[in-house]
Amino acid sequence: MKLEKYLSSVEKPGRYIGSEYNGEVKDHKNVGVTVALCYPDLYEIGMSNYGIHILYHLINSRDDALCERVFAVWTDCEAIMRAHHIPMVSLETATPLSEFDIIGFSLEYELTFSNMLSILDLAGIPFFAEQRGEKDPLVIGGGTAVYNPEPVALFLDAVVIGEGEEVIEEIIDAIKDLKKKNGTREEMLKTLNSISGVYVPLYHNRDKVVKRRYLRNLKPEMYPTAPVVPYVAITHDRLTIEIMRGCTQGCRFCQAGFFSRPVREIPVADIVDIATEGIRRTGWDEVSLLSLSASDHTRIRQIIEGLQTNLSQTAISLPSLRGDSITEDFANALKGVRRSSLTLAPEAGSEKLRQSMNKDSSDDTILNSCEGALKHGWKKLKLYFMIGLPHETSMDIESIIELVKRIRRITGRMALKISISPFVPKPHTPFERVAQDSLRLLKEKERSIRNGLDSQRIDISWRNPAVSFLEAVFSRGDRSLAKVIETAWRMGSRFEEWSEEFDFSIWKNAFEETGIDPDSFRTSLTGELPWSFIDTGVETTYLESEFQKAGKGIMTPNCAKSGCTECGVCDAEERKRIESTIVPSVQTDNSQYGRKKRKQIMVSPLSKKRIRVQFSKLGVLRFISHLDTIRLISRAIRRAQIDVAYTKGYRKRPRVAFGPPLSIGTTSAREYFDLLFEQPFSGNIVALLNNALPELLCIHEAVPVFIKSPSLSAIISLLKYRVGPVAVSDEQIRALIARDELMVKRHKTEGEVEVDIRPFIHSIERDGDYLNIGIRFLPQGSVRLDELLSYFDVSPFEEIMKERVAVLAEKDGAFVDPLDFEHI
Repeated sequence: MKLEKYLSSVEKPGRYIGSEYNGEVKDHKNVGVTVALCYPDLYEIGMSNYGIHILYHLINSRDDALCERVFAVWTDCEAIMRAHHIPMVSLETATPLSEFDIIGFSLEYELTFSNMLSILDLAGIPFFAEQRGEKDPLVIGGGTAVYNPEPVALFLDAVVIGEGEEVIEEIIDAIKDLKKKNGTREEMLKTLNSISGVYVPLYHNRDKVVKRRYLRNLKPEMYPTAPVVPYVAITHDRLTIEIMRGCTQGCRFCQAGFFSRPVREIPVADIVDIATEGIRRTGWDEVSLLSLSASDHTRIRQIIEGLQTNLSQTAISLPSLRGDSITEDFANALKGVRRSSLTLAPEAGSEKLRQSMNKDSSDDTILNSCEGALKHGWKKLKLYFMIGLPHETSMDIESIIELVKRIRRITGRMALKISISPFVPKPHTPFERVAQDSLRLLKEKERSIRNGLDSQRIDISWRNPAVSFLEAVFSRGDRSLAKVIETAWRMGSRFEEWSEEFDFSIWKNAFEETGIDPDSFRTSLTGELPWSFIDTGVETTYLESEFQKAGKGIMTPNCAKSGCTECGVCDAEERKRIESTIVPSVQTDNSQYGRKKRKQIMVSPLSKKRIRVQFSKLGVLRFISHLDTIRLISRAIRRAQIDVAYTKGYRKRPRVAFGPPLSIGTTSAREYFDLLFEQPFSGNIVALLNNALPELLCIHEAVPVFIKSPSLSAIISLLKYRVGPVAVSDEQIRALIARDELMVKRHKTEGEVEVDIRPFIHSIERDGDYLNIGIRFLPQGSVRLDELLSYFDVSPFEEIMKERVAVLAEKDGAFVDPLDFEHI
């Protein structure tokens, strides 16, 4: 990788190294179609997206295709790539993006559009589809942000409308056949245009309807049981399992609730099997159940019971629960499920406005759920509200304040967080034509709520109204906005979805320069809509009827409980399926989970309860932090099914004690950790762990030590390094050693402090162009290698070899290997 030599100078270099556990590496010469799956946000965000894992799994399951991942690079990395002419490449094989057959963008949020342009530009691929030639990849978009594809239509060769699991197979088949025939780009686009659910903007014809693709059945084989396990911490750092798609609540503001219809549940046995195998093959210690509302699954209790039966030492989380789901009965079923934070979404402060939105939650239901959360052990409560909803009045704003005050009285000292976001009218919903409040009015409403809750000891977060304004514009805009996006990108727009990077002035200037009025997409829309050629299955007349009901405060019942509401999505076969599956279940027999009990492996009486392990950390793994290394090894222990002792509490972790941290950018031939056991263990630790670890982190030796022996941190006192090449003379070394003190500045929570590092320097010797450095590791502290090198004018970001060659314990006045300190 050309980028590797510069990674020491970027934030979180582990984002860019690839080679993760369970990653798929194939030879490009041995497949018919190559796909680069791009998520236009940081690695930590993209790797938390479940859809990326599903498509990666499906494509790589084929012998005739491969899929590799690409994520947006942060601004510091982009600057380096441009300065040194480094192209955008894939994580798996560092193949330039321009050499793939297909670039698939997962576009889940409108404010990532400018990041998409950054990826294309760094890859040397023209922005606009009409400018691409025969050698350029096909650029295909999909995801929730292109339910109205027109604002980015000119950038994309094709757009997948709806769910991609089936259509991606058809696209690959078509491209593979055309490649064999040396088909032209035009032939490929025309073929894609003929595939159901695929929209090719260059052949746009408003008379042609593009029908949304969706899966009638969610098959277990489409879900990955061995997803890629990141080295670095990601936003959702756990095993995610989808349990259902779709929603029957019919909240009128919710795009996902309408676009993802009909509801489809995954059987309990499949969910438990996928989760059990996933935990075994990843080593994660938590399973998260994914759906629009986990409590809506008619067999949620059986799912939880099945997971608890099959997965010991594994936490279960339900990130999305409805406000009315925390009943006494359901709370009792959640024993063992994470209860640190509960999120409820009243959305509006008054029952009248909630009825207008078709959200069936009364004040009493919300208050009872909050009381139940407190009673049953939740530590933190989060509430989501929207302002600027259709038919909202000043009384509704006051109702938010009053409802929150009532909740505060109930929850007492319980941590309470309120999140308030401006309403964004979205395509394919009953509110798709309504106006969004002006920025001035939204700020007035925000100020009113802030003043009303000023003394309530509540953590309140506000979504920037300007962000919501842009989201509304790009949700409902047309093709004219492509020029605005390009102009904003050239003005420096990057990572607008990150609050610290958002710059509204760039967008105002871009609109002004292109002569486009953004308010024309914010106000009420009349006539034909830019997305009217997309058929989601929901009848336009149904959306119009729902809008009329909203104005009258009339609710539409949940179709899973009260029968079909004639939205148009379900045919007779679909209705019959839903009626047969969406029924209450009282089945509790664990035999339904389809798992055989694992045979107990009898082992001989074991030696000792504590084992000291020596390992090396080499190559690109030098770019992951000490905490990342701890997570990596802890997951390997779980993958290897080594029966170590675990910590207590909800999030049970293997009891592993590590030696001194290794700084980012430094390799090591000898590092150490101790494994603790409840019972003596006699298995082959070296073989078991090496089978579950990447090659660049290798276990070399493991010896038993007495359970009451001093810890690694207590016995290790000397760290030896080899650094170079550096231009340092013997005179410089002698002058440094002769100094009484060497002061460095460190940034701590309390601010910047000065520290004398001279007591921690044991030795410095020159060996040609290299330095051999000894650093004392003492109870009162130590010195970082880069702090010492700064006294020789060696930049901490300079690409030089840094290797820790020894970690030594002190015993009876001599330095010894920690394996030899005291072992059985």
